[in-house]
Amino acid sequence: MSKQRTLRWFGLCLAVGAAGCGPGGSGSGSDGESGGSASATGTSASTSTTSSATSTEGGTASGDSGGTTVASGTGSATGSGTASSSTSGFKFDVGAETGTVGCEQKCGFSEWSYVWLANSGEGTISKINTRTMAEEGRYWTRPDAAGNPSRTSVSIDGKAVVVANRAGGVTKFWQVPSLCEDKNNNNVIDTSTGKNDVLPFDQEECVAWYTAFPEATSQRPVAWTPGTYNPETCEYDDQKVWTAMAKGDGGTWPCSGSDGIWTYLLDGETGAIDAEIHMPDVSCGGTLGPYGAAVNAEGDLWMYIWSAFTIVHVDLQTLQYETIQGGSYGITVDTKGRVWVGDHPRRYDPVTKTWADPIGWPGGAGGAGVAQDLQGRIWTATQGGVAWVDMETMQYGDTVALPEGGLYRGVGVDVDGYIWAVLLGGTTAHRIHPETYEVATYDGLNAPYTYSDFAGGQINNVTCNPAG
Repeated sequence: MSKQRTLRWFGLCLAVGAAGCGPGGSGSGSDGESGGSASATGTSASTSTTSSATSTEGGTASGDSGGTTVASGTGSATGSGTASSSTSGFKFDVGAETGTVGCEQKCGFSEWSYVWLANSGEGTISKINTRTMAEEGRYWTRPDAAGNPSRTSVSIDGKAVVVANRAGGVTKFWQVPSLCEDKNNNNVIDTSTGKNDVLPFDQEECVAWYTAFPEATSQRPVAWTPGTYNPETCEYDDQKVWTAMAKGDGGTWPCSGSDGIWTYLLDGETGAIDAEIHMPDVSCGGTLGPYGAAVNAEGDLWMYIWSAFTIVHVDLQTLQYETIQGGSYGITVDTKGRVWVGDHPRRYDPVTKTWADPIGWPGGAGGAGVAQDLQGRIWTATQGGVAWVDMETMQYGDTVALPEGGLYRGVGVDVDGYIWAVLLGGTTAHRIHPETYEVATYDGLNAPYTYSDFAGGQINNVTCNPAG
């Protein structure tokens, strides 16, 4: 039975008629190198699909809690952007009321907020409540429990997350039990409640679908597209999932023998393959191949190829692609459509086709993840903590030291505006207040290796807060 409920959507835009607040339209054509073949297909992978309920009721705060809150970092937290404060943090903000209320656009969700962190060595993914710091679920990411997951991506409406398995395969999970399906008809949603309650894959009822890619020798990138906002239903329709892979011959590296790379566009509702794009002219790099991914407001894919030092841009509408020389580990797209890569964050402008380097960057060993916050700052993981630069001036701003002092591979921003950092191979994830730098810690992960839009902040930022 569905329930009527008023959601506290932040960053709302009131739609009138066919008007929406997220940018729409098709991606523009690309300059530079392009080519390859693009074909719709449904034969390259098998898909297991389940339907979902339609309730928008949030989850509970049960689960495994951990960590402590400590003061950390120095300096002032300023930047070139703006943010509005509230008792629960900073909110994505996309506009004011415009006439008669039609419905509230779900441009940024606030009824629940989770980060999804891959326990790579364990073959699971953890769902951590960003507000209570409790782990509310842990899940196998592949039927054989051997997926070796890493990248995750949360959808624009906050309903779902997808995870890519480095050993092949993509899995979609619903974020809260009210969206999950009672598959065994026992009138209960059988789902994990924490790290010590991991259900067998075929018994976990919050698995929406799993799409196998048995030919993949390396499958890392994964990213949702925003889809198209429907003002009549107040929902985002036609959401897609990008993923990419190498298809090697079993040699020393995943890329060994791979004839370029393959990119796929999946149906977000069913997991079926909508398009396969073989890129034989794009080098797999000889080692790990396609690595990180992010989308712009139009849903185009921006992807880095490890060891090839190449970024690939794929137009969502035409499926044509171009390559850009440069890049590094992590990748994100800011609210102006510019592409950022991690370690010491560098910025690529696709309009001017130029790179910009940070000013005053302290140097030293870097991490990988990179993310934009709500104040116009670009954060990157570093050795010993996280640091930021101003996204416009490229001026280095500050570093926040974190307790372990190790290498923080993953960095992200949640829907309340908090910065998250994940210790490579450790047990901890840290939530950092964007103004005070106060740190809250969850301790209970198992060898995490994760960086991507694991909290949904990136897709919300580029879709809800586009800047010209």
